[in-house]
Formats: sequence, structure tokens, C-alpha cells
Amino acid sequence: MGRRFATAAVSIAVVGFIACVVLALVPVFPCTLLEHFHVHLTAGGFAVTAAAVALRLRAYFDASAIALLVELLIVTPDLTASRREVSAGAPRRILLLNVHTESTAYADVRALIAETRPDVVALVEVSDEWLAELAPALTEYPGRVEAPRGDNFGIALYARAPVTGTFEELGGGMPSIVASTGGASFIVTHPLPPMTSHALALQRDQFAAVAARARALGDPVVILGDLNATPWSRAFRRLLATSGLCDSRAGFGLQASYPAWSALMRIPIDHVLVSCSVGVADRRVARDVGSDHLPVVIDLVLPQKD
Repeated sequence: MGRRFATAAVSIAVVGFIACVVLALVPVFPCTLLEHFHVHLTAGGFAVTAAAVALRLRAYFDASAIALLVELLIVTPDLTASRREVSAGAPRRILLLNVHTESTAYADVRALIAETRPDVVALVEVSDEWLAELAPALTEYPGRVEAPRGDNFGIALYARAPVTGTFEELGGGMPSIVASTGGASFIVTHPLPPMTSHALALQRDQFAAVAARARALGDPVVILGDLNATPWSRAFRRLLATSGLCDSRAGFGLQASYPAWSALMRIPIDHVLVSCSVGVADRRVARDVGSDHLPVVIDLVLPQKD
């Protein structure tokens, strides 16, 4: 009885795993939601394939192993990418954080800014209240562009150096900041989460407009924000390809940042994309500061001008 139960359970798990793998490859909503969980599918695939081996379920093992191979072909190139060489120069530290509009952990975020001492601070989901509460921690950042909102799509950019730029609507109906500071151009953006087919279309429109704007700015350029997309999603891969930028995560592992409350379910959706001439000296996901996202701290080295 115990073996029959185990056999049935593993058989159902293998079929479910294969179904998820196949559906994740279908480029229509809601199947596209599964493409954000390829790492989770890979982990699950190892588990059910091992269980099929243990129970000597040859047919289920073969099918599960093929599906697992598909997942490995998707996630392995991303997770094993090598770091690019970093040229000589002083790193510029950037802090990216979705503060979560509803959070009231103002003191934690102020402490994070004081601890990390970034040269550039990019904030997502900022409201007027958030900007007022963070003002004491941002006095050393005279360069700034702020676009607070009452919903979850307010954004702000701060720098120790002067900033020129403003916010623009780059597709999708949400504001993005386009600004220059310290010899580089920055685009801070926050598209809608692709939870409906319409929202997915708006996200793709925003990515297309952001990519075009980045190309027009020229090197070096940095796109950063809560992009509501994982590196394995079609929308993200298209953004990377059409912008001509490189993913700063390369060589630094998964760098999962959301949701902050679950290490098991966490996925990387807070991104920093850079011109491929820009070096990444260090990149890390910082400690929990009360948001549903974890902060990203990255040290960039800009190419030296002749």
C-alpha cells in the first residue's frame, strides 16, 4: 500500500512538472506567469526525477529527465555567466530599493542609506509621505528628480553630483525618470506587474520605449528599477536585446529580491542593466528593511574617457 501511494504521488508530481514546463513555453497569458519560476521548476524537476529513479519508474523518469533538461537549458546560461573584467577606476555605488508604499519602516531605510553610503539612490513606490520621512537621510544628495504618487508607481532618483533630467512617460502609462549625473545616464522605471494580459501588453510597451530611450542616450547608460520581470521572461530578454545593455547580475548568482518575506519563493525582479562597457565591481542583495522587496546595492565602474 505504501509503495502504491508513493508511486501514485510521484507519477502525479512528474505529470504536473512536465505540464508546468510545457505551459511556461507558451507565449500567452496566463502561461507567461510560469516563465518567472524557472529556477523553482528546475529545483522541483530534480526532486521528482530523483523520486522516479528511487521508485524505478522508468517511463516517468525519462519524461521528467527531458523536461528537466529543458529547464537547465533555460537557467544554466544565466546562473553560470561570468563576470566581465572591470577597468581601473573608482566604483560608484548605487542603491536600488522598492520601499513599498504601504510600509512605514522609514527608520530602517534611512539607516540603510547611512550604512551603504551610495553615490546614487533610486527609489520605487515613493509617496509624498515617504519623501518627507527620508528627507533627513538624503541631505547629502543635492541632485534629485522626484515623481511621488499616491499609488505604487512613484519614483525618485538622488545623486551626490548634480543631476539634469526629469520624468517621462515611456510607454505603459507610468512615469520613468531619465536623467544624467556623474558622467552616466540613468533611467528609473517601474512597469505594471504582468498579472493580466492587458498589463503584460503594457509592460512590453514600456520595455520597448525604455530600450529605445536608452539607445538614444548613448553610453554609458543604466536602467534600473523594479521591472516586475525575471531574467528568464520573454519581456526581459527582449528588453536586454533591444537596449543593447548587459545584466549586472552576470557572475553574481541568482540575486533574488522579491518577496522579502520568503527565501523559498523569492525571485529576481529588481534589476540594474548597464552599458556593456561599464564594469560591475560588486553586486549584492542587502538586508530586509521592511519592504516586500530587498534592496540591491551595486558598485559600478564607468569606462575612463580619453
